[in-house]
Amino acid sequence: MSNLPRIVLVEDHTMVRQLFAHLVRSELGCVLAADCTNVKDGTAACLREKPDLAIVDWMLPDGRGFDVVRAAGPELPRTRWLFVSSNEQGHLVREAVSLGVQGFVMKRSDLATLRAAIRAVLAGEKYYCAESSRLLVTTLTEESRMIGSNLTSREREVLRGFARGENLKDLAARLSLNSKTVNNYLTSLKEKLSIHEPAALVHYAIKHGYIEAP
Repeated sequence: MSNLPRIVLVEDHTMVRQLFAHLVRSELGCVLAADCTNVKDGTAACLREKPDLAIVDWMLPDGRGFDVVRAAGPELPRTRWLFVSSNEQGHLVREAVSLGVQGFVMKRSDLATLRAAIRAVLAGEKYYCAESSRLLVTTLTEESRMIGSNLTSREREVLRGFARGENLKDLAARLSLNSKTVNNYLTSLKEKLSIHEPAALVHYAIKHGYIEAP
């Protein structure tokens, strides 16, 4: 039985699919276990072939490439995922990260980038091309700013005091509030930030300039 890496390709544009297939087989010496054009066939092929790597287009005729990961991923713990996309939106890259996708390459990248991505992901590494990485950073920064801007002035004061290590009683006295009210503010900002561990809350306050690092 061959020890060559086995790859499933899910891409609906014929020219692109044929180019990828040539790269996989002729240049990288891998086995093309299946090539498909839609979510339904791609999911079935991944579950059937259990490939080392699935290269998937983000947009397919019957849905999104992420649907393949959601449907097949839980059954394929050893399969690694590399996405390609012509849609350059940061939230797509963000979603790929949340799904545990190991690689992401924009279609305007050159073949050398795709080649490097395939090799890296097969080697157990993660590979997000320069443009997808930039989009991810921009999106995360915007999300952080949006979350921070949703805090009320009181919540910011409570966060600042909590991160400095003030206890609720002293913080309440300084803000001319009772301890219960301060605790309610603390609960509210934890929910807004989706941060519930005290250490993580302090880290957030330092990272976003509410206090200086010790």
